Amino acid sequence: MQDQARVVIIGSGIAGSSIAYHLTELGWRDIVILEQGPLIGGTTSHAPGLVGQLRSSVSLTKM
Repeated sequence: MQDQARVVIIGSGIAGSSIAYHLTELGWRDIVILEQGPLIGGTTSHAPGLVGQLRSSVSLTKM
């Protein structure tokens, strides 16, 4: 594994993969993605910005 990089992305879910993809499209090449578990760990549903009610009540979702 590399010991340094211009960009380090934590998580290889949809958000991390998308960031890596778009940075490479912009010409960035020194990028490392770190993942603690198996690939496709499934935590993207907990990421901020997801639209939908994911909590037990609308009030908790709004928080």
